[in-house]
Amino acid sequence: MVTRKFDTIDWCVNDQIGHLVLNQPPSNKMTVAFFSEMTDLKGEITGLTSLKALIISGKGRHFSSGADLDELLPEIDRNAGAESFLQSNYTALSYLETLPFPVISVIRGACLGSALELALFSHFRFCGEEAVFGLPETTFNLIPGIGGIQRFAALSRKARALDYILTGRMFDAQRALELGIVDAIWPKIKLVDEAIVFAKQFPGRYEKGMREVYVSRYVRRKR
Repeated sequence: MVTRKFDTIDWCVNDQIGHLVLNQPPSNKMTVAFFSEMTDLKGEITGLTSLKALIISGKGRHFSSGADLDELLPEIDRNAGAESFLQSNYTALSYLETLPFPVISVIRGACLGSALELALFSHFRFCGEEAVFGLPETTFNLIPGIGGIQRFAALSRKARALDYILTGRMFDAQRALELGIVDAIWPKIKLVDEAIVFAKQFPGRYEKGMREVYVSRYVRRKR
């Protein structure tokens, strides 16, 4: 087993499956340090050619409540529109969707703002029955700035996506499933175990174009 502990995230590889855990409970806020550490970890993850899957989760009750506004708002003020700041954060996460093996987010509790954007960079998303989702940026006079708008709209119909994005309304696990934001709902105590079993079902060559087939086969078999 390979294990590394950063200030805001834990990283380990066990049986060729990577586990990336947001480790700032209880809310696992995504701070400037978090995005910096995700950037540092990028080279390690992309360089591990033996990885069969990557599972992303949050420590404790929640996936993450999203960006730390106490840090984010001053950064935006300092960066005159924050384009470079947001672009840096986008780069720290967006490579996840380009990885050649399945990336799976397992979501307990809150998954809001930048945390939902992080989950949307994953290839698959499982959540607990109590999970709560949302992109509340507009309630703070902001917009989702690291890919959430485009990926939400791609998974759901544009009109539905715009409704939730413009109002900042939150939605529950069942609604997330209906919108296509998550692929399955499992009891929260089984989420990581389900993700591991799911990851191990893949053949030697993972085909991103067969995403729906992989999900339907697994969910149907579990029923």
